[in-house]
Amino acid sequence: MAEVFVTQTFVVSTENGLHIRPAEQLARLANRFASQIGLIYESQRVDAKSIMEMLTLGAAHGSNVVIEARGVDAREAVDAILALVDSEFSSASDPESAANGPSS
Repeated sequence: MAEVFVTQTFVVSTENGLHIRPAEQLARLANRFASQIGLIYESQRVDAKSIMEMLTLGAAHGSNVVIEARGVDAREAVDAILALVDSEFSSASDPESAANGPSS
């Protein structure tokens, strides 16, 4: 399968922004994919597989964040992350139930 590059923008809808809980859920979900996944906010790009890097973004409620994914499962990764974001991270203890990404 050919490598794919996918980019998509989402709005941070959680009241406290992209804080520790949603960052942890997003990183756990991103780590299930082989693709390189990054988040871009303003001029800063971070690895979406790293909780600590995501926290440095300071993406508050209402922020526009870009997801970039590159790899064989990039489309699936972006779709899964968007499903998690759209759920407002409501699948609190299990982000895997928010999307059907591949198992590790």
